[in-house]
Amino acid sequence: MSFTFFDMNNLQVTSNSERIELKNEGGYVYLMIEADKENNWLYYKWRGFLLMEELKKGYNKILEVLESQKLQRALADHANIVGPWNEANEWLVNEWTPRANKLGLKYLAINTAGDLFSNISLELFLINNKNSYYTTQVFDTLEEAKSWLRKVS
Repeated sequence: MSFTFFDMNNLQVTSNSERIELKNEGGYVYLMIEADKENNWLYYKWRGFLLMEELKKGYNKILEVLESQKLQRALADHANIVGPWNEANEWLVNEWTPRANKLGLKYLAINTAGDLFSNISLELFLINNKNSYYTTQVFDTLEEAKSWLRKVS
């Protein structure tokens, strides 16, 4: 069963029991979140050029799913991000990371983007994210990231 609703920011969210898709006002899916029950981790995939509002909404939704599914591992797919997102780094370090720590996130595997500016944003986040309790590893392929997450379970 699938349903669609709109939040206060008019960003459309489509959900079913396994997958959540966040869409911008134009209907473009910029984030897909899925609790992978077989592997016992959260998988999320960003797409396109990301605005600060979309990043915050998306990362807040990621925390909601981590909490509701009681997951301690996450697989972040950045392969389809276009452009920089470093304006969100301060918020991610100061707001998101402490909440992820509190929820018990232990491992975060990140599949990098082919986009230079996105990768620079990621590198800046990792340099500044010194207070995380979770271990983060960055990979060139999704399969490498999955393999690492399986090993740390």
